[in-house]
Amino acid sequence: MLRIRTGKINLIVFSLIIMSFSFCWSISADVIDRIVAIVNNDIVTLVQLSKETAPYLKNIKSSGYSDDKKKQMMQTIDKKMLNALVDQSLTQQEARKYHLNVSDTEINNAMENVKKTKSLTREEFEKALEQEGLTLEEYRENIKKQILQAKLINHAVKSKVIITESDIKKLYEANLEKYSGKKKYYLRNILMDNEDEIKEIKKKLDKKKKFIFLAKKYSIASNASDGGDLGTFDISNFSESIKDSISKLNKGDYTNVISTAQGFQIFYIEDIVLEGAKTLQEAYDEIHEILYREQVDKKFETWLESLKKKAHIKIML
Repeated sequence: MLRIRTGKINLIVFSLIIMSFSFCWSISADVIDRIVAIVNNDIVTLVQLSKETAPYLKNIKSSGYSDDKKKQMMQTIDKKMLNALVDQSLTQQEARKYHLNVSDTEINNAMENVKKTKSLTREEFEKALEQEGLTLEEYRENIKKQILQAKLINHAVKSKVIITESDIKKLYEANLEKYSGKKKYYLRNILMDNEDEIKEIKKKLDKKKKFIFLAKKYSIASNASDGGDLGTFDISNFSESIKDSISKLNKGDYTNVISTAQGFQIFYIEDIVLEGAKTLQEAYDEIHEILYREQVDKKFETWLESLKKKAHIKIML
């Protein structure tokens, strides 16, 4: 364990002990408050930790795991959440150091943005919080912490983030499949219940007869009057026989006769489109944001680790 400075810490500890005797029963009938971590001149209490772990422990207790497994999972959650509270304490100390604050207006604006994004009225918003086990004040405090951390990140690491043109191009080329778009097929079909008859239709197609004309005249499908118009599809969910036949074709081609659950069919490729395709320039901002977030997260973690190495931290759980 690291050695901790006394003085102000002893005063805080003494005050907490006095407060715990006065108020512990009003906090919880099961949790008697005590210090579980000291972070420089701040403390983390058992009540704070219990509040953070409560939703997870509730799920663990209601799970079907053995008692030993539940105990192990609870210990893991306690450790993770305590580490998170230590990190939070360190960042809040740094925020105070740089005189970073969050106004009520900023919190109100952030909450309004959440409601607007999710199209929630005030009543619906508060009901959603209640379902999550949060009071309005607790949610406001969470928002405050998030804004404060964002300001701290901006102050501590954002100026060190550099995204180059080469970085963006490299990520684009590594994800060409994503940015080349999703191939979709605009299809028409002719459906018949007699294999010999539809084979004759296939011969007419081979002689350059128009697909739409033949569909209107011979197809028994409900879309026959529309020239067999089926619409545009991602064929990945089609049956293997249909998918294999269509995927080999180009715009203006048609399949051989295919036996399907509905009957015998011929499919015509009216068009092939790429939905969501993006050039490097079109994907530029999106990729920049991805790389930017990755670097910010990485540099923030490095910065936080450096704070831990210089801090006086004592875990007492």
